[in-house]
Amino acid sequence: MPLQALDTSILPPGALSFYDDNFYNLVKNIAGTTEAKLLEIQGIRSVYSFFHTDDIFEILTIQCSALNDIKAIVCLEADDKTFIIKPGYRGNIRYLYQLLHQKHEEYLKEIPSKPKRNKPSMSQQNANNFVDNSQHSIQSSSTSSSRQNHATPSNNSSTTNRHDFVIHTLNEWINKQGIKYGIPKVKLIENEDFRLFINDDDTDTLPSISCSCGIKVQLGIFRGSISLSNYYKHLKSKSCIIKKKISKHINGESSKIIDDESSDAETSQNNSNSKDIQCLTSVSSMNEPATIGKSNKRTTDQDNNSLSKKKRI
Repeated sequence: MPLQALDTSILPPGALSFYDDNFYNLVKNIAGTTEAKLLEIQGIRSVYSFFHTDDIFEILTIQCSALNDIKAIVCLEADDKTFIIKPGYRGNIRYLYQLLHQKHEEYLKEIPSKPKRNKPSMSQQNANNFVDNSQHSIQSSSTSSSRQNHATPSNNSSTTNRHDFVIHTLNEWINKQGIKYGIPKVKLIENEDFRLFINDDDTDTLPSISCSCGIKVQLGIFRGSISLSNYYKHLKSKSCIIKKKISKHINGESSKIIDDESSDAETSQNNSNSKDIQCLTSVSSMNEPATIGKSNKRTTDQDNNSLSKKKRI
């Protein structure tokens, strides 16, 4: 059955980065409760783990008592004791897969990519065959170098796309899920909080993240996309001190702001006291002449009284 364009707007923001309970709740809402249990019992804990599972119903062919309950719901038992998967459950899983995969494709298109350079055309290669032996040797070396240069932008473009995808997915998970595990809702800074290692060649070396706490975590690859599930486990573990580091940094910034405000308030109070002292000094200066005048008047009155007494004698 050909894939059809689906309405991915029904998915919640950051659905591609959902993990564990959030992922299972998403499956319940889109496909159903039984489908979510079937994924959970197999340890399929994220979208990209789901992408990398070829057939989630294959496990029901195993004779296992732990699967009897879910097998009784998902399967029909034929008269010859064989089991048949109910078509409705397959349809629900197929719809869930198509919806999430289309969302993944839409996200990749949003990431800008560098245009690839064209390789030398066949006519150019045929023209090089007419040169003499010495020139042919030089031309072959030049063509080989040219092809290597042409391959480099393509690899760099692929590396850039995967790099941007990892950074976006990581910070989206921190913003949505970090608070549940004691991680402040902040944006992690590359080369400060972590270092990302992605090879730009075609080797089988897996990408990795070196956390600022000193632990290097190897990442997985699911259908060509990098999975951060291993790094999420590390961030949630007690051995990772990055959340303490971030919290300490945030508290330090808050204390600095409070100290600055206290300093400003103290400076304002000192300025106010200085103005009050100047005002009191001015008032005292204005009152001094009046005081002197009263003193002189009292002295004159005393002298007059003395003269009056002398005359009487």
